[in-house]
Amino acid sequence: MMSGSFVSVTRDVEACTGHLPEYGELLALLAERPGLVVIDADPLSGCSALLGAATESVEATYVTCDARTCLDGVDLAMSIADAAISRLAPDAEAWWLGSAPPASTAGLKMTRLLRSVGLDANALRNGSGPSLRLLAEALDLVVALHAEAGLVIDHLGPMLSSTLADDARGLLGELRAAHQRHPRLDLVLVEHSGGPMGDALVDKGHPMYRAGRILRIRRPLPERFVTDLSNMSAPTRVPSGVLAPAADLARGVPALTWRTVALAGDGDVLTAWKRLRWATEPSTATQWDLLRRIHPQAQPVVAALGAGLRPHSVVANAKSINDALIRLRGLGAVWQPKDRRWSLSDPLLASWVRDSNPSRIAHMRHSGALGAEST
Repeated sequence: MMSGSFVSVTRDVEACTGHLPEYGELLALLAERPGLVVIDADPLSGCSALLGAATESVEATYVTCDARTCLDGVDLAMSIADAAISRLAPDAEAWWLGSAPPASTAGLKMTRLLRSVGLDANALRNGSGPSLRLLAEALDLVVALHAEAGLVIDHLGPMLSSTLADDARGLLGELRAAHQRHPRLDLVLVEHSGGPMGDALVDKGHPMYRAGRILRIRRPLPERFVTDLSNMSAPTRVPSGVLAPAADLARGVPALTWRTVALAGDGDVLTAWKRLRWATEPSTATQWDLLRRIHPQAQPVVAALGAGLRPHSVVANAKSINDALIRLRGLGAVWQPKDRRWSLSDPLLASWVRDSNPSRIAHMRHSGALGAEST
């Protein structure tokens, strides 16, 4: 057993451990000006942190927008514009957000710049206008502020999955049009595995057909954490006897692995994992409650997967179960670590569900039903 607290691990070490080869691949990709790239990432794979570390390490300038906060296309356009101002014109950010006088020096300078390229600052600041026009102007704004900048739209896939199909198609079409309009504007678009953008790239009838390439980021196997950490030069005193079981309990989720390591100050990893589960139990239980609103079969399917059963062991017709799986995958709540195998993405939810199974699922589990291979 090890006593005391571990030396704090830097954010870059957390981001890269488990993904060291992928980090190198990302650095090379971003350095070569990739054009348009769709990153197909497993849920909770650590892709966001990895991408953040990579964009901060290359010489090229990248603006990052998190689409999780976007309610629709208008919000997406406004978020891109906000992120562009914050990253590329920080002196004007207070004016842009309305917390500085309209006649501030930075505000007047920015107003003149935007007028010179035909952009309406008020429309982007207030979200007034059609979503596609605002999205086009937000992308033009990025280029107006920095002709060589790139744009990362993280978690775009889950947002599109909850958007009407025609609206999602229009947004993706506008992104491609902007890339054609501004060939030096690199776009990095992130989605969960099996998301709509990967399908769009191979759909001959879609505006995104062959618009770019796909880079896959998989959730690391637990043993990768120890291997990668040993190959990194960053100083750390986290022993493999702590890191390996933490990664195993967290099922390879980097964020949860490192939170468990941080809690295991005395080297008792299992106790640290239990403490993490206890601390997150209220939000985990809320996740379960919210499943009722996703699809009528969402809770039964999640309960079955948490118990190690096939999703189609649920008492419901196959189409309804498949629809529930599609919706859950769009949200990143379930994924397929292997062909024909479904699993819950969040190991904390999986542990909670396993210990709190509905009676019917619990009886099926103890009766020796088959594992979670899809049919």
